[in-house]
Amino acid sequence: MLSSISVISQVDKFDNFLIKDVGYISIPNIMEIQKGEYKKYMDGFHEKYGKKFGYEIMDNSVVFQQKGLNEWSEEGFTTYARIILETNVGNYGDFEKITTSFSANEAELSGLSDMYKSQLIKSFEGTTLKLIKWHGLATVTVNGRSAIKMSYLRDAKGKPEVEVSVYSFQNNDRMHSLTISYRKANEKLWKSLMEKVLNSFVITNVR
Repeated sequence: MLSSISVISQVDKFDNFLIKDVGYISIPNIMEIQKGEYKKYMDGFHEKYGKKFGYEIMDNSVVFQQKGLNEWSEEGFTTYARIILETNVGNYGDFEKITTSFSANEAELSGLSDMYKSQLIKSFEGTTLKLIKWHGLATVTVNGRSAIKMSYLRDAKGKPEVEVSVYSFQNNDRMHSLTISYRKANEKLWKSLMEKVLNSFVITNVR
């Protein structure tokens, strides 16, 4: 996936990335693309535990993290932030077209919210992760594209709490998922930056 990503411009505090077959996104320059030995470590962890935890390892994904982790520097572990963009490719018509403007009533959202929450709790089984607070599900619009937003607060044993938001965009034969997370204790640093990341995300590969 790294060969399909390129920096196309730089602005104050942000780098603008072109991601092949997806679109554009701007990332704070205090973050980096996960690669090198740290990526190998994380890939090995997911490959080892992926089946146990019930998810599939995907090649068509990119992870941005706070700077310093690739070099295993002490500074890189003083905070936590992740931006994960994944694309799950299926068959033509498996998903709604990205140009579709969809919404759900309160009852429909409540049912979906309960289902997503149950799946999340199940995915945490056998790990150190724990759901602290479920913020729920909502339909949102990001740069003119409809998405379902799932958000929650979680922690891991012995580690600070993390705010997580997952935005799912249907695009005919594929689903794009943008996951944004950061350490709750460092919200003043990350919250406004992550809002700009979300607002910068543009899907240009309309199926």
